[in-house]
Amino acid sequence: MASAYEDRPPGTKPVAELISDALAQFSRLVRNEVALARAEMTDKARQVARGGAMLGIAAFVALPALFILMMALAAGLHELHLAWSLSYLITAVVGFVIAGLLAMLGLNRLKAEGLVPNRTINQLHRDAATMKQHI
Repeated sequence: MASAYEDRPPGTKPVAELISDALAQFSRLVRNEVALARAEMTDKARQVARGGAMLGIAAFVALPALFILMMALAAGLHELHLAWSLSYLITAVVGFVIAGLLAMLGLNRLKAEGLVPNRTINQLHRDAATMKQHI
């Protein structure tokens, strides 16, 4: 007497084996997506760290030069016959305005949208679409 498995056409698999293969492929897919997300987030973290280090070094180098430039501005205003106190006040206001603008620009560049793992999200959308087509 022949079993049910011997009567099936060549190249076909039983349902249990197909389900097992599908689960194994899904498991590999999830592991690959997690690895991609981890790699992308590591890359983003390195990018943020490098940017922060460069900003810190730039601030360290720029502060003395900025101080001298502001002193020169105050001296120039004093030569225009303004009192020293008014010259320093105007220079300080200009410095604060520039610092505020730079702070706003810097904060805009550090928003969370720039740190989103876009490649991983796009790959997950493609995987979901592929799975919907095959189901």
